[in-house]
Amino acid sequence: MKRLRYILEYVLLFVANGIMLWFFRGYLNLLIAVAMILLFFYAFFSVHFVKKYVSLEMKAPAEEIPKNTEFLIRFRLGNRCWFPLVTAKVFLRTGNSFLGSLTENILSLPLRPGKTVEVQYPLTSAYVGNVEVCCEKIVLYDLLGFHRVTVNIQAAESVYILPAGGREEEFVLNDYEAGMDEVEESRLSGSDFSDVSQVREYIPGDAMKNIHWKLSAKKDILMVKERLHMSSRKLLLVLSLDKEEAEKTDGAVERLFSFGAFCLSNRVPVTLFWWSDRYHEIRQETVESEEDWRQLMTRLFHDQAGNGYVEEHFRSGYPGKGYILVKNDGIRAVG
Repeated sequence: MKRLRYILEYVLLFVANGIMLWFFRGYLNLLIAVAMILLFFYAFFSVHFVKKYVSLEMKAPAEEIPKNTEFLIRFRLGNRCWFPLVTAKVFLRTGNSFLGSLTENILSLPLRPGKTVEVQYPLTSAYVGNVEVCCEKIVLYDLLGFHRVTVNIQAAESVYILPAGGREEEFVLNDYEAGMDEVEESRLSGSDFSDVSQVREYIPGDAMKNIHWKLSAKKDILMVKERLHMSSRKLLLVLSLDKEEAEKTDGAVERLFSFGAFCLSNRVPVTLFWWSDRYHEIRQETVESEEDWRQLMTRLFHDQAGNGYVEEHFRSGYPGKGYILVKNDGIRAVG
């Protein structure tokens, strides 16, 4: 609509100047008429010429950002030729691809001759996942607003929004013994899936949960239980998400992250099974450290982990195995 209005206004000005030229026979009106004709052709050809010299770079600040934290995507729009244009509109798709919510946005930038324009685009996410910023085209406009040319550009950046962790949620691992995959049978004697090997005096920095309170009371000094890790045992986790409600999905991933971190802090390896919506298959990975657990979260977001009948796939591949099921409504052991 604006384009048509600009054309009509320009034509009216040209006609008005032509009438004045016919009536007054003045050189000024003649020069104006010639300038308007030249400007029209310049605007038309310049926008097509500049198309070959436009470039776009995008840069994210970091790959991992906490929730509810603003971060900036840097755009660098370059014009390597000396033809001036008024505006370039960068068409963006932004959103959390893990939750399947991408929206269209338009960023209008001046296209300066022979220069690069830098802007910072602020983003934030209240939910975990993979925030993507994709650009597939840039539309260039001439000085008069008559002509526009589309430049196809493939540029993308992504930022992983990781769970906060540290939820004050009490997990008792004995309650989830059904999800243990073990090589040898033994009875658990502690909540951290390890056996007490010896008792020693307290050293600053020891975990309070390992204090032997009865023996400490008898000896009138703090005594600590040292535990021997059962390396042959690990937890099997199955992640099944219903992404219809972003808030519940976010809560489920937060619980998964906290539970896994709790297990690993107690030196219990974790094997996670999930369905990849990106590759349409069930996937699994075993982690033994909290740092690897954080990295696994980014893989879940990249794979767009979802439901996909993941329980049925797991049961058919591992018949008779117990596991821990993580869903939108909570965590429970399945024997």
